[in-house]
Amino acid sequence: MTKPNSFLKNSYITLVRQFTSIVIGTLLIIIIARMLGPELQGNYALITNFPAILMMFINLGINISTVYYVSRQEIDPGESFFNNLIIGVVLSLIGIIAGFISIYFFGDKLFKDLDDYSYVYFILIAIPFMLLNTFFQTIFQGIQDFKVFNTILVITQITNLLLVVVLIVLFDFGLMGALIAFISGHALTLLFILVFSVKRFNLTRKNLRLNIPYLRKSFHYGFKSYMSNLVTFMNYRINIYLLGFFVGNGAVGLYFTALTLGEKLSVFTQSISSVLLPRIAAMGTEEERNHLTSIVSRFTLVFMLVLSVVIFFTIDFLAPVLGHEYKETPFFLKILLPGIALLAVEKILSNDIAARGKPEINMYVSIFNVIFSTILNVFLIPMYGATGAAIATSISYSLSFIIKAVFFKRVTGEAFNKFLLFKREDFSLVKKMLLRQKFFKRLIRS
Repeated sequence: MTKPNSFLKNSYITLVRQFTSIVIGTLLIIIIARMLGPELQGNYALITNFPAILMMFINLGINISTVYYVSRQEIDPGESFFNNLIIGVVLSLIGIIAGFISIYFFGDKLFKDLDDYSYVYFILIAIPFMLLNTFFQTIFQGIQDFKVFNTILVITQITNLLLVVVLIVLFDFGLMGALIAFISGHALTLLFILVFSVKRFNLTRKNLRLNIPYLRKSFHYGFKSYMSNLVTFMNYRINIYLLGFFVGNGAVGLYFTALTLGEKLSVFTQSISSVLLPRIAAMGTEEERNHLTSIVSRFTLVFMLVLSVVIFFTIDFLAPVLGHEYKETPFFLKILLPGIALLAVEKILSNDIAARGKPEINMYVSIFNVIFSTILNVFLIPMYGATGAAIATSISYSLSFIIKAVFFKRVTGEAFNKFLLFKREDFSLVKKMLLRQKFFKRLIRS
């Protein structure tokens, strides 16, 4: 088991690599948007989200339970690796079969404006790579090796970006080139993980066995998180398909670009959330858990609100970069910003609740949210198109935050002001954190 680094150090390592991911991801969005245009960008969004949705249906929460049990040292990482490999292969086959059936019977509803379903069948190749990458990545999250954890994410982004440049920009393969790059990015990442893990975990024959008691516990704990994550993901993505159904793929392309750019902002807080889950699960006392999450949620709220204000007043400069066809995209992003800022804090609270062994709370809240969001989208999209989708999403995210804050207060007994309002002592804590970094030490001395 890797010796855990400090929470601050792990968050810093993750933040740096996630920032790299933001830059790469933003370049990827811009290139695909400019080269494909809104209509094909809409097709790309619907097609690439399909394996992601299937993956959410079939993963059964194994990724979350892996973090939980590996961080508590209830299973050896090498043994977890082999168990996740076997489960991942089986679930991937189920996902591919489910994908074929869904396209064959419901393709005309799910992909209304898509003339050629061969693209959707083709993207199913990505499922085993995506699922196994997720299962293996969470092992490194569980042992709190965030250098490797985040390197995996960056490799996927870099390979995808490079292949997009080659296949779309240089050779003009269009939508098919973008899909090949998407699949290849995940495939090359899996190759890296397999080669690295054989050495890292010293995989031998004694690791190569199914741990049935672990699998039972893993499915039991993971299923609660699975349902929560499934409906949460549906809440994030259902409006894309509703928008395509009611308006068309051109509107999907404009909205999806805004949504994806907005989600890049929350990567900063995802870096902290990734570190928080195994740390909370491994902590012994309730007081330690409450103190850590309260500090993190306060910092996250202030950071995201400030960042959102900056983005609100600067995002219009991005429109020329995306192209004149995307002139409405900055407006959609402005509508999404309040919800995205609050959702970042909601994720912090959700990870804390799950790490305390109560993921079912997240599940109940998520079920309510997806029902509310669907009703709101069905009402607003036919009237206002992509603007309605953005309004519905922002309201849904904000409501999710409010509900989760109430539940967090009940679970922990912490007052709202303790985990939401920035305190005077937080300023001195920020100062201490900055002074620990070599860059700021040199800056002060100079």
